[in-house]
Amino acid sequence: MMPAVTIKRYDELTPDQWRRVVATAKRHVKAITGQSSEIGIGRKYSGGKPFGWQLALRVYLPRKRQRVAPAKRVPPHFQIRLKRSDGKFDLLVIRSDVESLGDYVPTAASLKLGTRDAASGLLLRWNGNDGEIKWGFATVGHLYDDTPLRTCSVRVHATTAFQCRRFKAAARGEHLDVAVMVIVGKPAEIEEKLKCCELIKNNDPPPIDLMSVRQVHRAAMRHRRGRTFPPGDEQAFTGEEVFPDGFRLGSRILDDCIRVGRSAEDTFRRGTSGSAWRFGDQAACMQVGGKVTEFREGIGQPLDRFLDWIQSAIGESAKVVAVW
Repeated sequence: MMPAVTIKRYDELTPDQWRRVVATAKRHVKAITGQSSEIGIGRKYSGGKPFGWQLALRVYLPRKRQRVAPAKRVPPHFQIRLKRSDGKFDLLVIRSDVESLGDYVPTAASLKLGTRDAASGLLLRWNGNDGEIKWGFATVGHLYDDTPLRTCSVRVHATTAFQCRRFKAAARGEHLDVAVMVIVGKPAEIEEKLKCCELIKNNDPPPIDLMSVRQVHRAAMRHRRGRTFPPGDEQAFTGEEVFPDGFRLGSRILDDCIRVGRSAEDTFRRGTSGSAWRFGDQAACMQVGGKVTEFREGIGQPLDRFLDWIQSAIGESAKVVAVW
C-alpha cells in the first residue's frame, strides 16, 4: 500500500512535481464535472476567509453551480499518486476548494473606448539597431487585443505620461501578457524627462535584480506582504496562491501566475494592469488582472518571465532599469 502524505507547505514539492499534481487534478475535475478548470495552490477558504494554514488545490470552474448532483461535485480532498525519486509512489492527500473563474478579468484600460492610455511600472533600456540607446516601458499585451492602435500615452505617475509606440508584444500562444512600448522622441529629451520625474539618476542606470519565478511563488505561498506600484498611490497586499500549470485570464492562458489579496478596495481596478509589484524590496510581478467587483484581489505574472521574453525579442542588451 502506498503511504499517504499530507502536503502542508508549498516547498515540500518541486515546481515540476506541482505541475504534475495540478495537471492530474485537472483531469480528475474534467472527468467529474465535465468542465475544464484552472487550479491554484493556496489556503482553504470558508465564508470568503482563509480557513487554517493547510494547503488546498483551489479549483476555478467557468461556471460554479449552486446545486450540483453528488456524483458531479469536486471531492473535498484529492488523492493523487506522485512518483518519487526512488521509483516508488506517494499517495498525496490535498484539500480542495472551488471558485468561479469568471470573477477574474484583465484590468488594462480599454484602448477600444478611445482612452489611448496605458499604465506601466517598469522602465526598460536597450541598444537599438541604429546604434542609439532606446528607452521604453513594459505593459500588458492584452491592452492591444482586438485593436489595431499602435500609439498611446503610458502613465508612470498620476500626472506624468510618455508618448509611446508599440514595439513588441507577446502572442497569445506564448502564455505571457506583455508588450514593450518604445518612448517616442529625441534621446536627450527623453533622458531629461526621465530624470525630472526621478525614474533614473543618470543616462546609464544599472539593471535591477528581479525575483526568480520560484522566489515569487515562495513569497506568495508564505503569504508575504507586498506593495503595488501603479501610477497612483501604492497599496499593500498579501500573497495568497500560485498557478503552476497556467491560469486562464480573458483570451490568454498565462504561465506561473500568482494571486494576491487582503488589500484595499479597488487596489487592482481596471486601468492598473501594467503596474509593478514588490515583495519587500525586490521587484516581483506585473499586474495582469483583478477580481470583480471590489478588485481586492489581483493576478500577477513574474517579471523574470517577461525579461526572458524581452531579451529574446529585442536582444540581450534589454534590461529592466527601474521599478517604482
